[in-house]
Amino acid sequence: MPSTEARAGRPGRHERAFRSSLAPQVSKKGIPFRSSASPPEWNGEERVIMNKSTLLGLALAMLVPTVALADGVTIGGDLRLRWDYSGNDTAASVNSSSAVINFDLDAAVNDNVSFSASLRHDFAFGDGSGGSPMGVQEAYASIGDLGSASGVLAGWSLDVGRMNNPDYGRIINSDDWDQTTAPASSDGYHLASDMGGVGIDIYYFGGGNSPAGSADSALGANFDLGDMGGFADITIGYWSGSSAVDSSNTSITISNIGGDSLAGVDLDVQYATSDDGTASDDGTLTSISASYGLGDMGMTLHASNTIADATWTAMSAAAHGTNGIADIALTAGIFGADIDNTTIGLSFSPMDGVDATINFITLATDAAGTDLGTETDLVLSWECGSDVTMDVGYATFSADTAGGLADDDFFYLQTGWDF
Repeated sequence: MPSTEARAGRPGRHERAFRSSLAPQVSKKGIPFRSSASPPEWNGEERVIMNKSTLLGLALAMLVPTVALADGVTIGGDLRLRWDYSGNDTAASVNSSSAVINFDLDAAVNDNVSFSASLRHDFAFGDGSGGSPMGVQEAYASIGDLGSASGVLAGWSLDVGRMNNPDYGRIINSDDWDQTTAPASSDGYHLASDMGGVGIDIYYFGGGNSPAGSADSALGANFDLGDMGGFADITIGYWSGSSAVDSSNTSITISNIGGDSLAGVDLDVQYATSDDGTASDDGTLTSISASYGLGDMGMTLHASNTIADATWTAMSAAAHGTNGIADIALTAGIFGADIDNTTIGLSFSPMDGVDATINFITLATDAAGTDLGTETDLVLSWECGSDVTMDVGYATFSADTAGGLADDDFFYLQTGWDF
């Protein structure tokens, strides 16, 4: 189902992407504001040290529970292991095994001020370099109510520092699918408030993890108008980026249309525009989705149509799963432009702790209407314990001759541990 522009704020660090997104609105490459740190060169002796450190870190992640260091201070984290395979009819098949480990620290300075930090390390098994150096993914301070400093600011909260990009679907996101590329994070500020029932989020980021105000930068605002008299929930968003070419996105999302009066049908609509700073026409993104709960085994039938025209751009690249978990259509462009996606699917829970989703996806170009092909996705996710999850995903893509793509099969097996 397409993602909406509902007030998301900064996504929590413990909400890691242990399962793939099947939503046609929901990248792996080219995301603005991403850290560009690259691994140093390692000689033979240093490589051995890194591999031992990696193994030690994995062992600790599996054996050590969350540690309470002192009042208000905790250390935790998560570990994600994945094996994936892709077989293309026109090229050799590829497979890889990889790991990501995050160490998190949270500290409450007092009832109103807190600090959070996260370190990330990733590597591919068999990579003699030991993977990417451990880096700072997030490090920010939070003030729960600025009213303690000035009555004029009462009701406003503030985050300052490096934080993951907020998740507003196709506009800007912090996709955490790629095992060897850290989620997009930015240095800057996030102000939030609920004024008269209207949720307001304001962001200002410096690009590429540079200090806010230098190099590339972005300004964003999201207004959650809430339940409009039982008719629908309405959210309006605006983002503007300054780089070599200024760009902007404006969006309106109307969700839960009709409230409870549509006989159990949940209907959502989204319309967004993009301006890439050139003389070309503005890009547009249009989406309509509907879902209906069938009751038995938590079954939900969903259907959607999302069209991104040929000039569509965004603050972030399209996330993994935007047009199917095989990510075939992303080869057309990192923003998923010029794609007409129709998805019909079923989500259900065959047993306690197990969730399943099946999607049938039809892809075509928007400008010429050329059929690209169809994809069928199956994802199973289950809880293997209170802190352990497992995910299995399979996709088969059948290419249409006119689209110029090739048939492909994609499979992954993933496990995650919280500690």
